[in-house]
Amino acid sequence: MTSHLRQFQALPEAEIRVLLLINAFSGTTARPRSLEGRVKLAKLDFLLRYPKYLARLLRHRGANENDVALIESDDSLLHDRMIRYRYGPWDPSYFAILGSLIGRGLVNPVPVPRGIGYQATDRGRIIVQSILSDESWLDINQRASLLRRHLDLAGTTLKNLLYETIPEMTHANWHDEVR
Repeated sequence: MTSHLRQFQALPEAEIRVLLLINAFSGTTARPRSLEGRVKLAKLDFLLRYPKYLARLLRHRGANENDVALIESDDSLLHDRMIRYRYGPWDPSYFAILGSLIGRGLVNPVPVPRGIGYQATDRGRIIVQSILSDESWLDINQRASLLRRHLDLAGTTLKNLLYETIPEMTHANWHDEVR
């Protein structure tokens, strides 16, 4: 398979990361919520993958310094990088990832006022609990919770905030890898 086609595959690690993110925004069975739209998903996933930018954005928004310190102490960077696209960072595999999660009954697409939202199903929540028994996913889950607490904003608002606080992203050429 060519490397061009590989970028569109739904890798298990990417599916887990996106499931953890959607779960963080899904609320509870009694009070269901959803992560509204792919633009918002992409911006939040970018911050999940790049802790240095998340720390910068949280500091800009006046977040608790303890929350920022937790992220700054995590110098990991996920190996699958994003590209700069029309509305900021993007991953061409989102369609495959979401299709896989929806097809396996872990995520439900739900209508929201301006498109489609994504919500973890009961089965998805059970899988998340199983995943979190592996300590290697705790940092990602912690970051997803911080995103929910501090950056539950509209996708366009998040895009504008990223451009404002991470100006090097606005100067990147389309299809360049985000570093």
